[in-house]
Amino acid sequence: MKIGIDLDGIITPVGFINPDLKLPSWLYALLIPVVLMVTPNKKEELKKIALNNEIIIISARPQGIKNLTEKWLRFHKIPFDKIYCVGFGKGTKQRKLKIIKQENIELFIDNDERTTNFLNGNGCVKTVLKLESVNGLI
Repeated sequence: MKIGIDLDGIITPVGFINPDLKLPSWLYALLIPVVLMVTPNKKEELKKIALNNEIIIISARPQGIKNLTEKWLRFHKIPFDKIYCVGFGKGTKQRKLKIIKQENIELFIDNDERTTNFLNGNGCVKTVLKLESVNGLI
C-alpha cells in the first residue's frame, strides 16, 4: 500500500508549519534551524509501517529546504521512499492533493484537520489525523 505522511506534527512531535499561515521569508529562515534540531516522533511505528508499505512524505515545507529535510530524515533513520515539499500558504491542500493523485496514494496521514477534511471531501484517498490510527487500516 502507498501511504502518504505529513512531516511536521506527524513525524516531528510539533506541527511547526501551518499550511494556511503566511510567514515572511526572513522569519521562516530563522525557524529552519529550530525545525532541523527537533528529533523525530513515532520512529518505531514508522519503521513497522514501512516494512510492508511504500512511504511517501508530503510536507508543507518549502521546496528550498527539501535537501536539508532529506538529510534530517536519513540522519534520524526515518524510512521513506519519496519526499515532496509543496510549500505552505494558499493552495497547500490542493498541492498535496495533486501529489496524492499523481502517486496513487491510498492512505494519507496529516495532523491538520482542515487538510484531512479537504482530502476526504475529494474522495480520492482515506485520511487520518494520527499515525496510531493506521493500525486498523493497513
